[in-house]
Amino acid sequence: MPGPARTRLTHEERRAGILDAAGRVIVDRGVHAFRIQDVADAAGVSQPLVSAHFSSRDELIAAAFLRADERALADVVDELAALPPGRERIVRFVHSSTLEDDQQTPDGRELWHQLWTQARFSPVVQDVVRDRQAAWIALLTDVLAEARQTGDAPAALDPARAAVLLMAVVDGLTAPLRCGIVTDDEAVAVLDDAVGAILAG
Repeated sequence: MPGPARTRLTHEERRAGILDAAGRVIVDRGVHAFRIQDVADAAGVSQPLVSAHFSSRDELIAAAFLRADERALADVVDELAALPPGRERIVRFVHSSTLEDDQQTPDGRELWHQLWTQARFSPVVQDVVRDRQAAWIALLTDVLAEARQTGDAPAALDPARAAVLLMAVVDGLTAPLRCGIVTDDEAVAVLDDAVGAILAG
């Protein structure tokens, strides 16, 4: 007796599966070393099917990163929504952007590192990295502007400028964290000092 009919995946579902597999493969093998066949194997599809969805290796890399980073930012937005506007949201933003936990998209920080390297050599990847960085800065700018309205930040604070400064601190900490030079506790102390300096005016 035949078993139940298998549900055929839609184009978008198949594409999403390939992108998730690509993110895992990039982290495991490195952005310069992975092969399209590695992604196909991880996704359980053929290499020609991967190539049918993505016209180039860089297009696949950029799309995989975009998918992972959009989910990571959405997770942070959800975290912030549970908090009142002001200092607590700022602290949660910088902590969540720097430190990975079980609630975050797996390997998100490692994907960022892989893509920063590739962006230097690929205009396609550079465009998506720039756009995603701008999205994080825009969210932090809004959070800082809210803090100014609640009185948690000085009235003279420039939210956009402060957001760039704090993101520079976040980005500057991720490499030492990745290499084990800085512990999570040490990173938290630096982040809290940076937030304190921004809010002190």
